[in-house]
Amino acid sequence: MNFVIVGTNFISDTLLKAALTVSEFTLYGVYSREVSTGEAFLAKHNQLHAKVFTDIKQVCDDKHVEAVYIAAPNSLHMNYAISCLEAKKHVLGEKPSAANSTELAQILTTAKQHQRLYMEAMMTTHLPNFEILKQALEKIGTPRKYIGQYSQYSSRYDKYKNGERPNTFLPEFANGALVDLGIYPLYLLIALWGAPNAVQASGVLLDTGVDGAGDVLLNYSDKQAVISYSKISQGDNFTEIQGEKGRIRIEAVSLLKRLQFIANDGTTEELSLPFDEHFMRHEVAHFIATATREQCESNINTHQLSLDVMTVLDQARKQLGVVYPSDKI
Repeated sequence: MNFVIVGTNFISDTLLKAALTVSEFTLYGVYSREVSTGEAFLAKHNQLHAKVFTDIKQVCDDKHVEAVYIAAPNSLHMNYAISCLEAKKHVLGEKPSAANSTELAQILTTAKQHQRLYMEAMMTTHLPNFEILKQALEKIGTPRKYIGQYSQYSSRYDKYKNGERPNTFLPEFANGALVDLGIYPLYLLIALWGAPNAVQASGVLLDTGVDGAGDVLLNYSDKQAVISYSKISQGDNFTEIQGEKGRIRIEAVSLLKRLQFIANDGTTEELSLPFDEHFMRHEVAHFIATATREQCESNINTHQLSLDVMTVLDQARKQLGVVYPSDKI
């Protein structure tokens, strides 16, 4: 399947390295505002045969493009996704799919209207260890508590403190710590437990208007969850799913690097498969297989799952006071 990658940042690097291990994937081109940046990206990956596009319309008009991976700033996701879907391209959209629920709904409506696949590029739910995790949940008995953590000090925060304005801390790019890092434990939670009954959020806002750190409490009547995240401090980043018989401990929630079952009596059991350095290849392979079957929705990262996650993000941001320009439209 001929892909164009929109964006040349580190996540595009990571995805391309993984995708090149998938036999059905072909890099047809890269979209970058500057030709030189696109050429440097292709050279780095030894993909000089691929094209460089400098306008999304060029991507849409090229009949050889079958699929697009969008890794542009969050604020551009909707316009790029809709343009590509209307041009009959399948779209793999980096998380979060859009700036808010209204934008996401427009993307999904367009995908269905034009019978093309749209899938949010959340890699965690495609990892082999995710299936192991789901099957292992019965070990903990009745679930009672989920503690999801992702705190990673951002090198861009140093630039911010030095007076610069990196995109990751600007509301005009629909950014912030919740949608960048907190979304990982949140997405896993909702994939396992579904949408919550109630959401409470608090956090630390930077003077640009986005959150640098925070906590989101989610109520499920018979169980509770808390998502703790930060881009202005560093944590050990272990996530736990606790039940009445024991708990499952997860190392690196976005990658599910290691899963352990710890019973109430202290006995432990290793659950996880070895870590795969090309961890994004699983979502790429699933995306291609789904598109090949001419389905407009993944059965793993479903449209409803994306909507449920985005609804919580919207509610939490509103309580935090994080407002994006597109929220006002």
